[in-house]
Amino acid sequence: MYVAVYEYRMRPDKSIEYIKLEKQAIEIYLEHGCLGVEIYRDAGDPYRWMEINRYRDRGHYEEVAAAVEGDQRIRPLYEAFIGIFDAESQPTKSNYLRML
Repeated sequence: MYVAVYEYRMRPDKSIEYIKLEKQAIEIYLEHGCLGVEIYRDAGDPYRWMEINRYRDRGHYEEVAAAVEGDQRIRPLYEAFIGIFDAESQPTKSNYLRML
């Protein structure tokens, strides 16, 4: 298992807009083979969010990422998504391999 983890801080008043965008983006990722997407908000800090995208392995991740990037529907969603965040609170991304 290979996962891409995105972490970000977002004002609570932007959460409904964010969820609407994510629902559309998740459909595109799943269509192109992503195994699943999970969205979490920190239980103690409503500004802190995390997204986990699951893939079989790194090669599968790269295939899905290339397919999504080539999909005409993703660009306007991405631009709207990035527009939700302040300049100093842009999402960060990390990749992990499942070990157990």
